[in-house]
Amino acid sequence: MTVLPSESCPMLKPCQGQSCIIVWLKIAGFYEVVQLPSEHADRSKQVLASRMSAQQVLPFTKMQALGNDFVVVSEDNLKKAFPVSEQDWEGESSRAARLLCDRHFGVGADGLIVARSASGHSGQIGWHYVNSDGSGARICGNGLRCLALWAVERRLVEPPDFTIKTAIGAVPVHFASADEITIDLGEPILASSEIPMSGTVRNHVVKESLTAGPSIVEITCVSMGNPHCVIFNPAFAEENLAELAKTIQRLPAFPQGVNVEFAYTESRQRVRVLVWERGCGATLACASGAAAVLVAGVLQDLLDRSATVVIPGGSLIVDWSVRDNHVRLTGPARESFAGEVDLACLSAEVQLT
Repeated sequence: MTVLPSESCPMLKPCQGQSCIIVWLKIAGFYEVVQLPSEHADRSKQVLASRMSAQQVLPFTKMQALGNDFVVVSEDNLKKAFPVSEQDWEGESSRAARLLCDRHFGVGADGLIVARSASGHSGQIGWHYVNSDGSGARICGNGLRCLALWAVERRLVEPPDFTIKTAIGAVPVHFASADEITIDLGEPILASSEIPMSGTVRNHVVKESLTAGPSIVEITCVSMGNPHCVIFNPAFAEENLAELAKTIQRLPAFPQGVNVEFAYTESRQRVRVLVWERGCGATLACASGAAAVLVAGVLQDLLDRSATVVIPGGSLIVDWSVRDNHVRLTGPARESFAGEVDLACLSAEVQLT
């Protein structure tokens, strides 16, 4: 590892045939130039050369909220690195997510956040979000808190109150501090056809029996802009939950896939949750999942309308308002580090086609 003062650091040079990924991490005013070996870099360069412009060094910020981690890049920088037509851009951002989020050959993250200008909304910000496997997601509560912190620290928005433009509309944010960021996720969606689920249309899906392989589970389903299947106090050993979650996610009952939450109530104001996200697998935190658990717990009369949701990465405060029917969640976000990645040296182990 080479450490240089940030003010004297030269432009990143090509890898000159070496099999590596080069990432600069700016820490306390210094760049740490990290070279990660890969036996496939030569092929990677050939594949990427047809996709990339002259700007192959992509600035990024690594963020996390309760351990749910993200690579954050600006739309302008991403489009310079992946120059394609507007109609093809979302497909290219999917490939970018698979490259950047790979934990062995890329930066490593649960998802990619592309910070966009919110046209027509002065002082606001928008986003495009992609899971680590390249699949899209309309909402991600932890990602929204990370983008809120990213935008505040770069003075792109004026706290304490602003909005983030998403695929489900403008999401209100109240930014008290990096430890207390509140996201308004709006009203929960309960109708089966809108979650969506297949089969007979129901006004809500509460305590329904579902056959998942050899198991029968009792589920309550909610959408917070993305689908969730919540199972309270499951009678299964925790080491068997991963396989059960994967089985549920493959069922035709969920045509767009589903996030699966196993919830263990400790009181009416506190619940412990394990999450398997579609497109990511098991994660340390899922904020929209925490919101879905609170709603499902109220529907099953297991939780009050305000409760602490404990996930492996920490805790969120979730409130389902009687006044406006909106679900709001409050929790922290952190910047882990910032750097630049040389896209020409990313390994072709991450398939691009």
